[in-house]
Amino acid sequence: MSGDLQWAIIRNNSCFLVKSQGKTLTKEPNNVTGINSYKYNGLVNKKVMGVEQAPSGKGVVLTVKKTSGATNKPCKMYHKVTLAKDSRRSLKAIKSLCSNGYYRQDLQDAALRRASLILRSQKPTAGVQKKRSRRKRS
Repeated sequence: MSGDLQWAIIRNNSCFLVKSQGKTLTKEPNNVTGINSYKYNGLVNKKVMGVEQAPSGKGVVLTVKKTSGATNKPCKMYHKVTLAKDSRRSLKAIKSLCSNGYYRQDLQDAALRRASLILRSQKPTAGVQKKRSRRKRS
């Protein structure tokens, strides 16, 4: 089935749709932005890129859809790589896949934004110190 026909069916009727305050967003896997549009849809496009938090809680998982050889095998259709070294190397790996690998360069900015937000959320935060009172105690 073609991607256009799939999009015509899924566009308004999907279990992943979230409608709130006049906007239609989506929670589907491999949608980098969460916007309900054909460009970012993770179900109907032939080439798909997804970024999500690693199950271990450290790093991100980069998911790429294989374009050939796995059409009838859904389990082997996606290639997942866990990027858990540090944020600079993880972002560089995503950038090199998009630009050097010629794989969905239009999704590069959105994938980098999502990965950097996930990696930033995993950093430990410094606790707020309680201020000491300057009041003289008697």
